[in-house]
Order: sequence, then C-alpha cells, then structure tokens
Amino acid sequence: MRPDFTGVWKLIRGESDLGFLPPPEWRLDTIAHLDPQLRIRTRQKDANGDTTVDRDLTIGGDVVTIMIRGRERQIRAFWEDAALVVEARSEVSGNARRIEDRRSMDPGGEWLTIERLHEQPGGAVRQHLRMRRQVP
Repeated sequence: MRPDFTGVWKLIRGESDLGFLPPPEWRLDTIAHLDPQLRIRTRQKDANGDTTVDRDLTIGGDVVTIMIRGRERQIRAFWEDAALVVEARSEVSGNARRIEDRRSMDPGGEWLTIERLHEQPGGAVRQHLRMRRQVP
C-alpha cells in the first residue's frame, strides 16, 4: 500500500544528515496528495534567505518546468514500490545537476524520510532528511 503524504512536515535537524552542506535554519513542507495529483510547497530559511517553492506534479505524468531562485528545473514524480520519487534536473554554470528525493513514511504516519541523492559537478552528495508531521 502506498502512503498518503498529505500534511505539514517540519525538518528535524537533529534527526537529519545533510553531509557537508549547511542545514537550513528551518524547513516546512506542506503536501497535498490526492494520487496522482501532488502539490508540495517547501518553505525554508537558510543562508539564501526565506524561500518558498511550489511544485504541482502528476505522479507518473509529464515533466514539469518550474523556476527556483531564477533557475529553470525540470521535475517529475513517480512511484517505486512504496517510495515516492521526485527528481529534479537543472543546469548551473553550464553543468548538469540532478536531485533525486525518495520519500517514505513510517508505519504510524508520524515521520517522513527523504533519502536525497544530489549529483553535481564536484561529485555526488547523499543526504538523509527526517521530517515530523505537525499537528494542526
């Protein structure tokens, strides 16, 4: 059975491993998931400021192009078993960049885990993000 990711999720820094990249001060993901429709709003504050990014996707559908911090990204979402994969491709200074997020949920529905593979010119970076469901 595939999980329903609908909810507001807060990044728990102490449960996450971002590798050598600095963690954001805070991050909230608000997800509306009515399969195959998926809307993810990510708001985070980091060294680049307070940023909000909206992604309206159809799971298993076409690639969607969005702008993030002035850069075009091609994004698609698809299922791999019970993991929801959201893949983004872009170009930075003429170099290809790819970010793959594999989202999974614990059986109780309290924790969302994102296993991230960030492929960039300097080499791949793996990250482990743990997000806790926020009670309305």
